[in-house]
Amino acid sequence: MNPQLELRFLRSDPSKIWLVASNESFAGAAEQYIDEDEVEALRASLTDFPKSLTDEATLEAGKNEPAYGYCKLRFYCFDSLGHTAVQVSLANEIAGNEKPDNRNFASFKMHFEANELDIFIASLSKALAAGEGTATLKGIRRYTEYVSR
Repeated sequence: MNPQLELRFLRSDPSKIWLVASNESFAGAAEQYIDEDEVEALRASLTDFPKSLTDEATLEAGKNEPAYGYCKLRFYCFDSLGHTAVQVSLANEIAGNEKPDNRNFASFKMHFEANELDIFIASLSKALAAGEGTATLKGIRRYTEYVSR
């Protein structure tokens, strides 16, 4: 499994996102209605990311409760050298099901390189301008994670 995050956006009333993500061990997918201003805020906060080692950029949609779908992306630096990762949390909606053990949920992190974030931001900008589109962030595998050190 190749580490990757795909965010598909559709402007509508209300707007909607679809997320599909994986690292080398885990994968998940979710769809959520969202205010497009929240997607724009993520794009804006990622434009100069990271400004410091404590900088974070977050997108969260839905309710993290058993009967609802949920997604959260948290971009952050994971070491003192400024290497970056995204913590992905996804859950699907199970209508009429109030039992948390029956909901599909995935939470994992994916490391990525700065140039891939630039490509992701450019694609997200195009999707927002056009009202629809897909932005893909390619991650790096564990064995290539620290090659630049």
